[in-house]
Amino acid sequence: SSLSKVAKAGLQSATIMSVADAVTQISVEGKKITKCDHTSSMIPSSSSRHTQQQQQQAYENYYDPMRTLRWATVGLTLHGPFFLASFAMIDRYMGAATTLQVVMKKTALAQFIVFPPYLVGLFTCMGLMEASDDIVTKVAERVPEAFVCGCAFWPVANTVNFAFVPAAMRVPYLAAVGGLWNGFLSWLNARDG
Repeated sequence: SSLSKVAKAGLQSATIMSVADAVTQISVEGKKITKCDHTSSMIPSSSSRHTQQQQQQAYENYYDPMRTLRWATVGLTLHGPFFLASFAMIDRYMGAATTLQVVMKKTALAQFIVFPPYLVGLFTCMGLMEASDDIVTKVAERVPEAFVCGCAFWPVANTVNFAFVPAAMRVPYLAAVGGLWNGFLSWLNARDG
């Protein structure tokens, strides 16, 4: 049924996005895994601003499971369902990718019509879940950066997708390739400025 396809796509995306974020935090950002309670302070509390800054810096050095949960939520509720529906519409509109011309048209549609609204939705959702003070600025800064980088990454991935991947395997393929991409987005979203 349609609902089971959406649920499957969401669960696949949530899994891949969670793994990508965890790997990014630990391998790329060098965060430590610890058994300490992240909700309690790691440095004795004090009312001084300096000590609060030390606490925040100490916290930022450790893996953040809530950040991973936010990425899982986006995968479940946005990424999986959005791309399942988007690629189904592209397939209905363009038909089977039987020629290079059709593959290139599908790739262009995905890159320039499907991708930008997804990025706006992604960074808006992340800003809301992070209780960002300025979601509009976050979206305005992150979306263009992600789009430009995506213009180098996704046309190749989508060409392979439309030319060689059967329709039933598109969401798992995109989730797997997206693991690399989502690691980049996780890093970009967490980056200051």
